[in-house]
Amino acid sequence: MSISSINYGSSVLGAQIRNINQQLTDLSTQLSTGKLSQNYSGMGTNEGFAIASRAQLSNIAAYTDTITNVNVNINLANTALQSLTTIRNTVQTGSASTAQNLNVNGQTVAQTTAAAQFGSMVGVLNTQSGNRYLFSGTAYNTQSVANAGDIIDGTTTQAGLKQVMAERQAADLGPNGMGRLVQSTLLSGAIQVQEDSQTSPFGLKIAAVSSTLTGATVTGPSGSPVAFSVNLNGVNPNNGDKLSVQFTLPDGSTEQIDLTASTATPTPVGSFAIDPGNPNVIPPVPSNPANTSANLNTALNTAIKKLAGTSLVAASAVAAGDNFFNTAGSATANGAANGNLVSYTSMTGTGSVALQDSASAVASATTSLDPSATPHLNGAVLAALANAPTGTTLTITGANGAHTITFDPNVTTVTPASGNTTIGLASGSTAKVSDILNAIATAAGIPSANVTLSPSGNIQIATGAGTDVAIAGGPAATALGLSSVTRGTASSNPPITGATVLSGTATTGGPEVLQTAFQAGSAGPPAVNPDTITVNGQTLTFVASGASGPNQINITDNVTTLLSKIDQLTGTSKPSTIHGGVITINTDDPGSLNITSSNSTAFQALGFTSTPVTAAKAPLRVGSSPFGSATTLVNGSATTVKWYTGNDGPGSARSTAVARVDDSVTVQYGAQADENAIRKQLQAIAVFGTFSTSPTGQYAGGQVSALSLRTTQALTPQPGQQKIEDIQTDIAMAQNTMKDSTTRQTQAKAQLQTIVDQAESASPDQVAAEILSLQNALQASYQTTAKLAELSLVKFL
Repeated sequence: MSISSINYGSSVLGAQIRNINQQLTDLSTQLSTGKLSQNYSGMGTNEGFAIASRAQLSNIAAYTDTITNVNVNINLANTALQSLTTIRNTVQTGSASTAQNLNVNGQTVAQTTAAAQFGSMVGVLNTQSGNRYLFSGTAYNTQSVANAGDIIDGTTTQAGLKQVMAERQAADLGPNGMGRLVQSTLLSGAIQVQEDSQTSPFGLKIAAVSSTLTGATVTGPSGSPVAFSVNLNGVNPNNGDKLSVQFTLPDGSTEQIDLTASTATPTPVGSFAIDPGNPNVIPPVPSNPANTSANLNTALNTAIKKLAGTSLVAASAVAAGDNFFNTAGSATANGAANGNLVSYTSMTGTGSVALQDSASAVASATTSLDPSATPHLNGAVLAALANAPTGTTLTITGANGAHTITFDPNVTTVTPASGNTTIGLASGSTAKVSDILNAIATAAGIPSANVTLSPSGNIQIATGAGTDVAIAGGPAATALGLSSVTRGTASSNPPITGATVLSGTATTGGPEVLQTAFQAGSAGPPAVNPDTITVNGQTLTFVASGASGPNQINITDNVTTLLSKIDQLTGTSKPSTIHGGVITINTDDPGSLNITSSNSTAFQALGFTSTPVTAAKAPLRVGSSPFGSATTLVNGSATTVKWYTGNDGPGSARSTAVARVDDSVTVQYGAQADENAIRKQLQAIAVFGTFSTSPTGQYAGGQVSALSLRTTQALTPQPGQQKIEDIQTDIAMAQNTMKDSTTRQTQAKAQLQTIVDQAESASPDQVAAEILSLQNALQASYQTTAKLAELSLVKFL
């Protein structure tokens, strides 16, 4: 039998010592690195949580980098926007100043400042962050705005703002400097002012006319082209009587001309002279109403030219700026549309009594009512009117109700009072037959010119188109031979207005109806489909009644309602209009405007003789030469500088730059130089800084003053319109969102790091204690091993 030697390496004790050594090695590594292990297998069961936590920590680090970069862009954009606000305030302060001294270039100091600020604004809008243009939207690698010099002066092949403004001014002023108005004297002696074109967007547009001119007849504004006329009817107005004419200018503003009849010498500004005649010669020369009418004609011509030379020039510059900078557009009907109207016409009633004077001659308007005068009105008539001692009354009912004329034998004066008149017939009376005529007109509510005395001495009353004239019977009516006069009716086709109804039959006193009606359709049999108008792919359907929403309209609605429905479908910010029977449809996106109708005949009755209806895209230029007689604006993109060169696609400007800053959070911080607030400011400053006039021109000061006022208004933030501050608010909200995300991520980061640390980190105290314990165990093992190593067979025996 053999005895095997004791082999330490294969002994249980040796294996235990090696295990303790390995544990010491591992613990020493943990103590030096702070980690439980250098590989995942040694991390333990919680390492899965640690791995997931590390992935989330990596995402947070990426979000942090994104937030840092976005904040840089936003801070730069906010600085740029603040600069724009400063520029706006600087130019606005200058334009609001009263100093209008022109330099040799025909500009004020404020305009020169505006030109410099325009260059600064262009530089601000081309701000970059790295290789990103901040105001180019999604086209961030493209310069946002063209160079300032190119925008104003153009290039060798494309026109700039200065040329567009000059062309528009020529088109708005017209060849005679009258703002495209034509002034003439009609055969009747009436003064007429008429627009020169039905469809032209240029010049002054007649909006309203009012008059207090005694004895005068004012017609219009009406017709197509729109016109108005003033006829003094051979009667001098009274001192202080006034004619007022309101015009709409190309920029949408309104201005009014007021002309006052005056006996003052010299004639005050804004007045016209009532012809005084010449009472100091023998025989005296009476006042001549024809001369007064000529004075009114001259004063009106002068006032229109002044308005055209001042406010119209300024409004033209603003409109040209809009044509150049604004992407909005419009579509104008091919011609004026007419409606059907059964209207009243004036009828004339002739008195049955031919008035004579006391000398048996035919009476005239100047025949006296004084019974003691020579000659005077026929005694029998005067006696019937005086009916001593009480007098008589004449009751007349017109547009304003019933009024009375009292013939009083006890007074010598003529006293008007709120439509009622007292005419004195006592000896020494100052009354004349003309006072009877005027009293009838006043009581009936009709112009004085509508009540006349015929060559044979009969009183004639023309009702006018507005009202019947009812005269109550009685001694006064019998003595003067008067009776009621009722209007007649007549069919006509005047230009349509906003009140024109889309379907129906015209009736006397009723509304105007479109010549060819739209139909609602019927269930049949046979079934008839309703008429429709398709607007940018959306259908507007005509119904008999009960229309709801933007896609239905009643056939009994009017043109104003139709335009409102179309505007809802196009989403325009500028309402569509009708003037002189011509419809203009406005749109914010002319490139997409497309309007057709299933009823082409009714659509043509609206003035749209060619379909589809489309709009010219901006920039817009005067459509033909010579500019003074042009009638259209056309797409000028091929020949005009494009001022904005960034992204101009649909959608919000803010959505052109989007960043994810958390797992479920994104922020939008894009900006575009063509946003309304920025574009309007750039436009106003460019126009103000570009406009110039002749320093010695007759209307130079008025032009600059009118433009300064418009510039100040344009740079004043308006309620409901976007402001630079609104853009700043939007991007500030993005920053707040990122700030909140950063706060959440900081908290999450701490929690996730704790999970990782708990799963992977080793406690120094615990490791040290374990090392000490293992060292003690190892020392005991070594001692035991040493004793065992000293054993021999001899010692064993």
